[in-house]
Amino acid sequence: MSKHKMVNDQLLQMDKRYEQLKVSQKEKIAEWMYQAYKKQINEKLDNDKALDPVFDRIEEAGIWIPDYEVEKRYNSKKNQFKKRLAKENIPKHIYEMEAILDKVIQKMDALEARIADYENFQSEIMKLEEYYSSQQWKDDFTLDEEGDFPENLKRGVLSEDGIYNVLERNKELLERIKEQE
Repeated sequence: MSKHKMVNDQLLQMDKRYEQLKVSQKEKIAEWMYQAYKKQINEKLDNDKALDPVFDRIEEAGIWIPDYEVEKRYNSKKNQFKKRLAKENIPKHIYEMEAILDKVIQKMDALEARIADYENFQSEIMKLEEYYSSQQWKDDFTLDEEGDFPENLKRGVLSEDGIYNVLERNKELLERIKEQE
């Protein structure tokens, strides 16, 4: 028995499979099937009614493929069509809010890391506080007042308010951190 048949002056392969179609033909048919799936869902059609327009379009496009191959492909693609349709029906604001949520989490993670780093740095701040309340600082301050240090020396630790203001600010920041816990 021959696998080919002459129809309308064309020799057609009667057992042609969907996979044997050209990529462009498969893409067209897949899109037609998707449109048929949407209509089937919206209008509660059975497969035969949903696929009728697909078969018509395949015929109009001059593509030869047995109907059972199209039906088989349609049934195998329904799950993908369902996911695609669901994705298309998701409101835009869901994606926007998801992006904001991702950014918030990223910023919170970064902030928590910075807070942990700051809390771990407290031992260095305590060294500064010990220096500020020591005789050494008083001696260094006196030497600076007498002009024993070079003019171009940075003097933040030798000013009367420099260390004090930093230590007060540190206490305020630690209180804010503890309030948020």
